Amino acid sequence: MTVFSIIGRVFDVLGETRRVPPKGALKAYVGLVSVIAAFLVTYMALYGIATQHLQISLFLVLLLPICFLTTTVSNKVDHLTLIDYFFALFSFAASIWFAWNEPRYANWMTGFSEPDLGDIVFGTGLLFLCVELCRRTVGFGLTAILLALLAYSAFGHLLSGAFRHGKVEYLYFLEMQVIGIDGIFGSPLYVAASYAFLFVLFGNFYVMSGGGKLFFDLAAAITGRMKGGPAKACVFSSGLYGSISGSPVADVATTGPISIPIMKRIGMSAERAGAIEASASTGGSMLPPVMGAVAFIMSNFTGIPYNLICQYAALPALGYYLGIFLLVHFDAMRFDLARLPEEEIVGLRRAITENWTALIPLGALIWLLVAGYSAAYVAAGSTVSVVIASWLSKDGAIGPSKFVEACAETCLSTVSLTAAVAAAGIIIGCIELTGLSGKFTLLLFELSGGALVPSLIIAAAILVLLGMGMPTTGVYIMGVALLAPVFIGKFNLPTMPVHMFLLFYACMSAITPPVAVAAFAAAAIAQANPFKLAPYACKLAVGGFVLPFFFLFNTGILFQGSWMNILSDTFIGAVLTLASAIALHGYMIQQRIHPAFIAVFVVAGLVMIYPDARLQYAAAAVVIGLFAILHRAARLAGKPPAMAAAA
Repeated sequence: MTVFSIIGRVFDVLGETRRVPPKGALKAYVGLVSVIAAFLVTYMALYGIATQHLQISLFLVLLLPICFLTTTVSNKVDHLTLIDYFFALFSFAASIWFAWNEPRYANWMTGFSEPDLGDIVFGTGLLFLCVELCRRTVGFGLTAILLALLAYSAFGHLLSGAFRHGKVEYLYFLEMQVIGIDGIFGSPLYVAASYAFLFVLFGNFYVMSGGGKLFFDLAAAITGRMKGGPAKACVFSSGLYGSISGSPVADVATTGPISIPIMKRIGMSAERAGAIEASASTGGSMLPPVMGAVAFIMSNFTGIPYNLICQYAALPALGYYLGIFLLVHFDAMRFDLARLPEEEIVGLRRAITENWTALIPLGALIWLLVAGYSAAYVAAGSTVSVVIASWLSKDGAIGPSKFVEACAETCLSTVSLTAAVAAAGIIIGCIELTGLSGKFTLLLFELSGGALVPSLIIAAAILVLLGMGMPTTGVYIMGVALLAPVFIGKFNLPTMPVHMFLLFYACMSAITPPVAVAAFAAAAIAQANPFKLAPYACKLAVGGFVLPFFFLFNTGILFQGSWMNILSDTFIGAVLTLASAIALHGYMIQQRIHPAFIAVFVVAGLVMIYPDARLQYAAAAVVIGLFAILHRAARLAGKPPAMAAAA
């Protein structure tokens, strides 16, 4: 057996399995439980009647059986088996056990209290089920890391050298993972069981009420008549939708079937069309107002209110989309791409007039955020506003059947999130038990020589590598556990910029080869080669790769400091994105840029990252001036000789 066949077998065993849409009695069960989950999570989040451990336990009582009843045991099986039904039943029993015993756990003293037989049986079973669910829904990447850390916790005391740790007794390990709030019942799953679930519910209600149509009509009205209009409309609409869904794959699956065929019709290659969709969808987890589950987990880790995180993320996220828009525009000029067909442009006034009810929930969401309400109140209030606004919509009110459908879709789309955050909780527990974070800090210092910039470059590479095949939430949590202590504790960098750095690179993993989940989803729709599509998507996402290094040292773009500082850093960040886009594109309209000029843009971009206003403005002036000169020369070169001479 060759090495490649062994690797293939490993991927088969640890790889993601098939999803099975519920039908018949199972569909009715999922619908009923989903409605109960929606009301229960909303009630607990708003009124705070349950402890963290109890809230997670009740959430697992409802969600875990659905998880196992909608995924198969193997990717070679397309139907549920007795194993799946057994796992669903056991997960229900285990969750009930922990919910019932929560009063006992509330007074638990780790190391002194004794787990009984039920704790051992159901705790061990719950650990196994979380690993199994991670394998089924998230796939190889996170599952392999999880298994490696579990093995390290069990056998790391047998190692020698810096990575050796003291022996961890199994009962103590079990206490930490399933009775305390450092493992499965830790912050990641708590966030998913409260705020994140509610915002996914809001997103499903919003799309069902016609919000997706509003986004596309607005995008078409604003950019449709521009050169390469369909591609620019895709950037606009996918960004808007992604800011609500927070999931790159879900965004691609929702907006891709509309935008990708239109881009292909105007002459764009399948790879480029899919790459634009993938890169635009990937930025949703950075773009307020929702930002997916990551924003709530970040709030929990940092103690910074959710509305402030949205504020800090706004300008860098817009900078990310500026980079995509610029490269799409440069491509449109180079290949002379057509605009959107007139019959598909409804006009701005008509787009707002026909979809005005979809603006009400967005207004409610923004108002609640600005007013400083908790994330739970923001999500619940926004969801209620969607239902009310739907009664005024011509598309029809959200009645009982649509309500059940939206709740069921929320539970089904939360399956992979539940698996990822449960696995992340186990990983964090393993890291704390073994002291791996401190050991990892020593390793990073060894590799970087203790210098800040090399450490940041290595950290960015680690996040991208960790993220191959993992959801954004899992990558970010791994970064918080392993990398945040280095930059906050050792290099004394501010908390918010460090966490935003981790978030940006966690998002980039969705389009970074070889396992780029958003790129693969877009490739399937575009009927393109994902390994040709993903590199171009990374090129389009240049802002996501360069801006994190910028805002670590220039925090004005994160709304830190005076208004003058905010405006200055935002301007420099925009010019940095322009310089990076030009250097990567290599063309000005249809003229190739000389390598010497590309080098100037690269050097100027690096200078703008350095936090010295005089150097930054000098570099910005060089970028803007050289861009103007090259653009004028390219326009003249594209005209007939007589017109060029007259110009």
